[in-house]
Amino acid sequence: MQFVVILVLAFAPGIFWLWMVVRRDRFRPEPRALVTRTFLWGAAVAVPVAAVESLLVYLFDPQALEPLADVRLPIGTAAYMSFIVAGITEELGKYLVVRRTVYRSLYFDEPMDGLVYASASALGFASLENVGYLMVYGWEAILLRGPFSTLAHVLFSAMWGYPLGISKVNPSRTAARVWLGLAASMLTHGLFDFLLFTESAYSYLTIPLFIAAGAVFLLMLRRAARVSPFREMIGHLMAACPSCGERIPYHARYCTSCGTVLGATRANGPAFCGRCGATLHRRARYCPSCGARLLRGNSAP
Repeated sequence: MQFVVILVLAFAPGIFWLWMVVRRDRFRPEPRALVTRTFLWGAAVAVPVAAVESLLVYLFDPQALEPLADVRLPIGTAAYMSFIVAGITEELGKYLVVRRTVYRSLYFDEPMDGLVYASASALGFASLENVGYLMVYGWEAILLRGPFSTLAHVLFSAMWGYPLGISKVNPSRTAARVWLGLAASMLTHGLFDFLLFTESAYSYLTIPLFIAAGAVFLLMLRRAARVSPFREMIGHLMAACPSCGERIPYHARYCTSCGTVLGATRANGPAFCGRCGATLHRRARYCPSCGARLLRGNSAP
């Protein structure tokens, strides 16, 4: 029972932050199953990454694997564990989850997708990492890791996630941008951990670093929405009036042409894309002909 409580507490912040990111993907929302799968892959990759980290620590200093309670790490050891063990290994693991799986999907087709799937991978990783911390330090550890360390994983991974998304609409110099973003995420992640490992007044510098990374993330979210190729691809789901044949919004209560009251007969007829006129299923969310996101009734874009 206690382990179940730990699992809930460890994964709850990650699920919450993922929901906050996904809801910003308004123009062409990603399939929930694909986002969930990326989240689970992120959690799964945390296991081999932890094994690699342990090996790297052992090769550097076998005694470093022993509990370090109240022992301040030497500056060299702290730098190695922050930038090499944590920064490079963890960001590379999260990046490979996205690059080798969902990036190849046809659903990955706009800049926002890079941020969504990078966040999903990062939060899956952070959630399983939370499990380990809670088992060692108790449930109270989530009070700091939930709003701070868990979200920090998103902010780091967004630095390579955004260039991946941009590569889908602007392939020029894609490799350079992605590698620069990955290097930036490793460096920022390493610096964040290094400042914490100092266990001194310098540890408080993680706060402005966290705020700056958060501001950059918000700017990337806004920019991704602004340059989305689907921003203007919006149309209403339409239906034909059974009396006069006029096409009207599918969920309208009356025909604006002849005044016929619309009821169950509307559900028996076809639906149409209000942008290109293609015939659609009445539950369609997107038009397969022109790609428009379909609004229902008086829904706002």
